[in-house]
Amino acid sequence: MNDALRLPCDINRRSFLQRSVGILSTSAGFAELAKAESENTYGVETPELRSRVEVAAVLDQAPKPAAEATLRPLTILFAGGAKDHPPKSHSHDVLPNRWKVLLGGAGAGEEAVSNMYRPQLQTDGALITSGSPLVRALSTLDWPTEEQFATVDVILLYQHPRCLSEAKHQQQIEAFLNRGGGLVLSHYVLWNASPALVDLLGLSKGKESHYKHKVITLKLPEPRHPIIHGLPDTFTIADECFWNLQGDRSKVTALATSDEIVGDQICAEPVIWAYERGKGRVVASTLGHFDWTFDDPFFRTILLRGIAWAAGESPYRFDPLIPRGIPLKD
Repeated sequence: MNDALRLPCDINRRSFLQRSVGILSTSAGFAELAKAESENTYGVETPELRSRVEVAAVLDQAPKPAAEATLRPLTILFAGGAKDHPPKSHSHDVLPNRWKVLLGGAGAGEEAVSNMYRPQLQTDGALITSGSPLVRALSTLDWPTEEQFATVDVILLYQHPRCLSEAKHQQQIEAFLNRGGGLVLSHYVLWNASPALVDLLGLSKGKESHYKHKVITLKLPEPRHPIIHGLPDTFTIADECFWNLQGDRSKVTALATSDEIVGDQICAEPVIWAYERGKGRVVASTLGHFDWTFDDPFFRTILLRGIAWAAGESPYRFDPLIPRGIPLKD
């Protein structure tokens, strides 16, 4: 590893990255650092596979997706960016195209791969190539264009939080939601302390917010909400979550919470939430640090249903995609 890019062992990596100048202040610098490092799981062990039985138990409880003849066409944009962490985490440069394939299928010359971490089931190759009916999926490693804000139905943001710092970008999101657009956000993009984002996203990072990589015990306080319908009331996921976020929690629907210490109390902190703003819908997840999380069928359930719900569609429209390509334990 280049000595100029080596992290002192007594400096928190994220704090170092956020305060650094020079080469690390550029996307190229972040990418060079991430490429040079080895995979770092921050002491969190790779999670075991979920069982085929428990995944089937979730999907069997959901209403069946509508027939293709009754579906409306959807355009979904997956927006990522430069990588800023070690391999197998914060893969902002990989997820957009992988989930573009998962939702929209593989076009000519595109690799039919949708998994992020574990090897893909070869038996699902034809299904992965086909995507989901009447879905046009797009991907970008840049901020969405004006045309995309004006034409797509749902945008999933998986980017560095600085993208939300610009007033122009906040204005574009506001206009997008006002016209009825759906917005889904995962992980690091939410780590932005701008008070203006609270109005747009429901909750956002505050001055006293915290984060930790760990095995998180998620509790589902609204089990009848269609996004989490059928999921266990409590389950664990190995990732990184944020808590003690700023915003009026009475205005959001907490889909998943984690018991965390805030001050001298243990509080049920929102980890994933749904929020309606004007005509628009927002689903936000502080999870999504590790690549393996996007191959977790429970997390896929929440994120895929969140995309459909944000689009104003039946949340179960993409349920057939949940187990597609991912290995399960017998």
